[in-house]
Amino acid sequence: MKLFKYILFSICVMLSFASLKATNVLEQKAEKAYSEINYKEAINLYESILKGGFTSYKLYYNLGNAYYKNNELGKAIYHYELANKLQPNNKDIKTNLRIANEKTIDKIESKENFFIGALKSGLVNSLSTTGWAWLSIFSLAGAFTFAFIFFLTKSVVFKRAGFFLGLILLLTCFGSMVFGYMALNGKQELNFAVILDRESKIHDEPNITSKTKFSLHEGAKVNVLEANPEWTNIKLENGNEGWVKSNEVGLF
Repeated sequence: MKLFKYILFSICVMLSFASLKATNVLEQKAEKAYSEINYKEAINLYESILKGGFTSYKLYYNLGNAYYKNNELGKAIYHYELANKLQPNNKDIKTNLRIANEKTIDKIESKENFFIGALKSGLVNSLSTTGWAWLSIFSLAGAFTFAFIFFLTKSVVFKRAGFFLGLILLLTCFGSMVFGYMALNGKQELNFAVILDRESKIHDEPNITSKTKFSLHEGAKVNVLEANPEWTNIKLENGNEGWVKSNEVGLF
């Protein structure tokens, strides 16, 4: 029995190494094709790796670059978004995503004040969920430390310093918990999508014969309200809603 388990384990290890080696070979071929300006071949190779079940932020990022160079803006933005989700603090990903977004046709104005929306998004994404958790822990520990100083010291100066610094750290703790919760929700909820086709018709109802409400072009980012294999119900930042064919959008 032990011998059988050992053999089975050895086979699994060998298969894993073989799969990893095959993936590395495909990555090298894709990188070579990209460097030789053969973007379609690079895309096919990167997609083959994805179909094999291997994912990483680097793979999504490289695939996004290949799609961008091949003038497939929607798919480029979609894969940049996937890479950004796995590595939210990567500057290269954010830079390429910003450059690609600047080339989109649809400029959708949000109902929310732009400055407030940008400020909130910037604060929430400034740290990872783990970062916010550690900040709240250290802030709480610091608040207790200064509270301890406030109650034990007889010096007026130290009492004032202990009170105000403790209060600031306590507020920082609560604030980091709130932003951490918001970051966690944003990370867990798959409620966004990117238009992949050059132009997609947005319908009033989830059927091809329904009235077309408006059109969106590749790269447009939308909120997802409901999704099934055939149709996806979307909502724009300006409040407009409609249904689009599911194969014309990429969820992330």
